[in-house]
Amino acid sequence: MQINSAQFSFFGKREVNALYGTLALTTFADGLINVFVPIFLWKLGFALWQILFFYLLHSIFFVILAFLVLPLLGKMSDKMMMFLSAPLLIIYFLGLNYVDTMPWLFYLIPFMLALNTLLFNIGYNLDFSQSLDDKKIGREIGARNTISVLVNFSAPFFGGLLIVLFGFPITFFIASFILFAAVLPLFFFPHRHLAGNLKRGQIIKFLTGCGIQNFNISGIGYSTGLIIGGLLWPLFIFFAVRNVESLGGVISIGLFASVITTYFVGFLSDAGDRRKALAVATILFSAVWIVRMFITSPGAIVLSNVAGNIVAAALMVAWSSQFYKIARAVRHPSLFILSQEILYFLVRIVFLSLLMLFAYMFTTQTFFLISFGLAALLQLLFLFANKFHLKDLSVMKE
Repeated sequence: MQINSAQFSFFGKREVNALYGTLALTTFADGLINVFVPIFLWKLGFALWQILFFYLLHSIFFVILAFLVLPLLGKMSDKMMMFLSAPLLIIYFLGLNYVDTMPWLFYLIPFMLALNTLLFNIGYNLDFSQSLDDKKIGREIGARNTISVLVNFSAPFFGGLLIVLFGFPITFFIASFILFAAVLPLFFFPHRHLAGNLKRGQIIKFLTGCGIQNFNISGIGYSTGLIIGGLLWPLFIFFAVRNVESLGGVISIGLFASVITTYFVGFLSDAGDRRKALAVATILFSAVWIVRMFITSPGAIVLSNVAGNIVAAALMVAWSSQFYKIARAVRHPSLFILSQEILYFLVRIVFLSLLMLFAYMFTTQTFFLISFGLAALLQLLFLFANKFHLKDLSVMKE
């Protein structure tokens, strides 16, 4: 369905608000469970390197699917992709319940998660990038992230509480119900489609050329940061506090601390201070990971988690502003968005393989020390985003 400028003007703000709501509900449902999945697998008896292999399978399946289903993606709208992603995540959550009794699910459910990630991330980013106001990109990203954090900061706490009171199966079911309801409001707005006649060569061009190399390098920092911050850091906290309710509380406190920073940096980005905010936040975030290499007490871990969330929030708003500016500047936003998603998972395949080797070879303490040291170095790659300028693009809109 094609939309004209009048339709876009009328629906734009309301559609962005609906997208805020969808993301908030989705991240809340995800927050109830996702941070606890590694702990769930650990409690089932999986070794650390096997847990990393679970997420490696997710990354491998994502890259394979991205190229295999390319013709199908071209026929689907952004709203339909987000809608179809919900039942896939529900199957993933429910499948986790039976990994212990049906071990083959360990290899299947990462496939379901990969297909969910592919559909939701591409559909959401395409929809959001085309609904933004060019003059308020930073503020709208800040508002999106702020609303998401406000709704989501309590999710790990409630998730931990639900797991303690009712167990993982009931918590998985509650999260599944919320996910299904999250995407329904989007069908009241116009649909957008990916670029027609999607070709693998066009995606590879975004990965290797188009004057976007510096931003792609910053994407390596983003991708590896999600693995270490989203997977290994919660595991590290759990090993320190030793129970899921305390883990949920620590994660929630850190998320809440980032609220003000998230919205404030959005205004800075629109005022022309995005590059300065990105540079300062990158250096501070790298310093946080260096400190984490040497802390062991629960109190220090809580403070580190709060500090890390504050600077990470600033970094993500500044960096995401650049991401969406590029998406709005190129001729085919969908190709750029898909190429970035593929880049992130290609990086994770290499990085997770390396982490698996470290987890197998070293003690848990040494493994975390090495991982946090790598995080301190790799987060500095965000600085390459400041070397990129829109005028460098060779695929600007006609």
